[in-house]
Amino acid sequence: MIALSRLPFIFYGYGSEEDAWALPLVTERIANTHHYEVSRLPGHPFQELAYTLIWNQGPVIYNLLTLIISTAGIGAFMLTLMHIRNKNWLFAGIALAATPIVFINSTNDMDYMWAISFMMISLYAIFRDKIVLAGIFIGMAIGCRITSGAIALPYLYLIYQLTKGDQRLKSALLFCASIGVSTLIIFIPVLMNYGLSFFTYYEHFPIPGFAKNFYKGSIGAFGSIGFIAVAYYLFKIVRRRKIIHHVIDNHRKISEQVLMMSSAAIILYLIAFIKLPLKSAFIIPMTPFIWINASILLEKKEIRNAAIAMIVSCFLLGINLADPLRGSAVSKWSIEKEIAGQKIAIDPISGVFTADISKRIQRTTYAKAVLLQTDSIQAKTYIIAGWWLADILVLQRGKENKQVTFGYYTDEDSLKNLQAKNYQIYFLPQQEEFNDLRFKGNFTTSYAKAL
Repeated sequence: MIALSRLPFIFYGYGSEEDAWALPLVTERIANTHHYEVSRLPGHPFQELAYTLIWNQGPVIYNLLTLIISTAGIGAFMLTLMHIRNKNWLFAGIALAATPIVFINSTNDMDYMWAISFMMISLYAIFRDKIVLAGIFIGMAIGCRITSGAIALPYLYLIYQLTKGDQRLKSALLFCASIGVSTLIIFIPVLMNYGLSFFTYYEHFPIPGFAKNFYKGSIGAFGSIGFIAVAYYLFKIVRRRKIIHHVIDNHRKISEQVLMMSSAAIILYLIAFIKLPLKSAFIIPMTPFIWINASILLEKKEIRNAAIAMIVSCFLLGINLADPLRGSAVSKWSIEKEIAGQKIAIDPISGVFTADISKRIQRTTYAKAVLLQTDSIQAKTYIIAGWWLADILVLQRGKENKQVTFGYYTDEDSLKNLQAKNYQIYFLPQQEEFNDLRFKGNFTTSYAKAL
């Protein structure tokens, strides 16, 4: 059912993020040159190399692979709760699967759900006393997103609690060694091409203000209804004195251990999000642990209601970006406001997930319109495409206009050189602003004009 719920939504391009469109470009180059390169630093080699096996199969196959891996991860999450005899395993699994940011990223080609799925499989392996296998899956998760390595600490705590005294050190060493060896093997191509310099993250634009960051970590991740539900049940949990009174007595200890482990994971990934709150998807690493805690601390009726809230939040009462080119379409019932310099639509019939699908459609429609507009250009032309670059490069494969070059953001010296070579220089909407911001100047419109 989890897979079927996502299947209709894998047909809308690679995703709504520009990084989602950069992946097929990089995997094509790796497949054809047999030379590894990152899609973006610090590298995501496990996923990037996996995609080289299907590099020319198109977005549906890319997204289908993510769907399969996501389903396996959610299945492992539910199996873990069943293993510890948690009565709320079914509704907790539904809540995780329906959390809008999880739903969104299990229908595109991004790496977020790959990493979480391997983390959940690793957790299940720990409970089945497959310590080496658990470590290998953490290595695979790190190979998808390097921040996955943070989960090793909470998992070490759990291994310590679950293992008998004389086996604790051995289990901990096996776990750490298997993580280290598998991670090293996966990152060999990165180390060979980039050395230790890969261990960085380039962010050329300033971190947005509090309002945008709060939205990303709340409504952007859970939807408006979902976030209200999370906040409400968190308030109820805090007010309770006996927080695991409904857990079967002979399973109370293991529930307490799991609660401690998952709380530590939430804290670690919350700190990471606060330090770098660039995307709502950065909330994903904490979502399974939020629902693990909820499955322990909430009654069955409460976790069921929370799951329903997540489902509804995917499709209704969204607070979405209303940009006509890269935002989502708005219905006639929406209320549009400008908040923190961006046009926002409060739309009763479009939730976070449906808005993302709409955004994917609008991005692709605009990129195709740009290609149609530039197809007949005869003069040498350079276009600053910015966040549309990857979409355009993927969509134009095999039918490029040799006179037209699309670029990302471009410094002033490069624009001068292009101008000296008699290039016509243009920029796509809003990219003059971001080009200046990227290079901390005010020069783009001196060399380029709007397309």
